[in-house]
Amino acid sequence: MKALLVLTLVALAVTACGGNNAKDSGNVKGSAGASASASGQSEKESVTLKLSTWNPVSKQAIEKFEQAYPYITIEHDQIADQYREIIRTRIVSKADMDIVWMFPNQMREYVGQDVLMDLTNEPWLSNYLDSAVQLGTVDGKTYGMSYNYYAVVFFYNKDIFKKLNLNVPTTWEQLLEVSAKIKESGTAPFITGGKDAWATQFLSSSNYGYYQNKDPQTFDKLASGEKKWTDPEFANFFDPIIELTNKDYFLENSVGLGNDQVVQVFKEGKAAMYPMGTWSLDSFTADSQKFEVGAFSIPLNKGSEPHVVNLVSDNIFTGISWSKHPEEVKLFLSFISDPEIAKIWSEETKAAVTVKGGTSPSYHPISAELTQTIDSNITSIFPSLTPSIEPTYFPILQKILLKKNGSPSELLSEMQKAQEKDYK
Repeated sequence: MKALLVLTLVALAVTACGGNNAKDSGNVKGSAGASASASGQSEKESVTLKLSTWNPVSKQAIEKFEQAYPYITIEHDQIADQYREIIRTRIVSKADMDIVWMFPNQMREYVGQDVLMDLTNEPWLSNYLDSAVQLGTVDGKTYGMSYNYYAVVFFYNKDIFKKLNLNVPTTWEQLLEVSAKIKESGTAPFITGGKDAWATQFLSSSNYGYYQNKDPQTFDKLASGEKKWTDPEFANFFDPIIELTNKDYFLENSVGLGNDQVVQVFKEGKAAMYPMGTWSLDSFTADSQKFEVGAFSIPLNKGSEPHVVNLVSDNIFTGISWSKHPEEVKLFLSFISDPEIAKIWSEETKAAVTVKGGTSPSYHPISAELTQTIDSNITSIFPSLTPSIEPTYFPILQKILLKKNGSPSELLSEMQKAQEKDYK
């Protein structure tokens, strides 16, 4: 499941949360700056918006929306299992639907079937990170935006960094310098395990942002054949993980560990850094390890290259084209783009959001430090790679960790052969 979180972006099933039709006299300022009059709105014909998600939503944010627009009720349907299949069945039958979370790799398919509402040029889209809007954009038109996100980071042992007087690195060169000093001290700089293949990817796929920053359509072009993995621009794709492996910067004999074992070994202080997504934040509570844990975004940028922070988002808010209430759908999407409402959402769901300034600084003890890094750099949301890539990509990474890989050009040829199976 966790592999799908990044490449097919299937979310973890979670406890259901539903909307609540609480209606008191409070007014809430919307993202466009206008406040709704509860007395005026209540005279309108009642509307029920059906909202389907797999992750929890903020009941408090929904309550505030219903207070601001008393004639609208949000009916939340959280689907814990077989979400794709259930939504697909509803779409085929053109069921009564209004707002649906989509996986990023579903967008092009459903846009092609005229399922999704065109939200292009809605003014509240500017409240979101550009990368969040880009994820919901197909052929130049925007049909949704990602909402919650995770960041790809190094969790790190702050005690080791303090003891060795090390600063958090912000470039690849600095990361190598820090790693060398940690190794000289007798501690392994990094730990990752190869048993759970999905967990090996972050030191190579973190440079997706580098390619997307140069060309936001890079991975669409790979999927269509306009670009190829064997093109010169991808020649260094596997370099980060190859370089760290060749320098013996990973904990010895850790390749055979599963990710749960890796977390435990890291918490025992046997390695200084652990690459993973912030969905693992809850693994690090104050009483669960012997040292203070921090997190910083993985710096694969060299020299004067921009540092692109890679985010993972497995949900895109979309409106359904045949909704009976398109204006109310847009009202809701506008409402949750307000940073103050987004902070409520972030705090309640314990997750970061793509609304600019909307992530609560207190949703997790590590979040304030991390959010500052994210807000001060360029962000890129991981693309959805095509289905045949994953069964090739992950074994390549395992071979690299075991030092049984071929040359980078041979590895990229393997990627290209897999890509060609999925040409559009």
